[in-house]
Amino acid sequence: MAVIAILLVALVVGVTAKLIWQNSRVPDYVGVQDGQFAALPNSPNAVSSQTEDTARRVEPLPMLSSFEITQAALTNTLQEMGKNKISKVEGSYLHAVFTSSSMGYNDDVELWIDEEAGVVHYRSQSRVGYSDMGANKARYERFRSIYSTFTDVEN
Repeated sequence: MAVIAILLVALVVGVTAKLIWQNSRVPDYVGVQDGQFAALPNSPNAVSSQTEDTARRVEPLPMLSSFEITQAALTNTLQEMGKNKISKVEGSYLHAVFTSSSMGYNDDVELWIDEEAGVVHYRSQSRVGYSDMGANKARYERFRSIYSTFTDVEN
């Protein structure tokens, strides 16, 4: 019986350590390669404007009148949403990490300004867990709502 208890404790500690490690590191898939975000995982914990999966597809956002104004509106939208930290701004790409209040889970939000198409592509994925219970889709809807209030005036 003691051996089973020790094995169960070891299993719980191991799973907890893996989740903490997974939640604390920036995933390898983050970024844009040749104008594309990484493909979505098979798990239902992500949304993207670049997927063909209609259940997890979100619409790209319209660019404003210039790259600079669009980038400022994206940054201001993130600031207004709160509970996130912008971790990377590189050219037309922006990466932010949202942290949930309840469990401290991290979700990655990626934005890519596609000047040629005149849109902002959006991708959001949970780092931990199989299902996000609709959190990434709800975050996109809130992001879209706030972003849509910005006009072509530098903020």
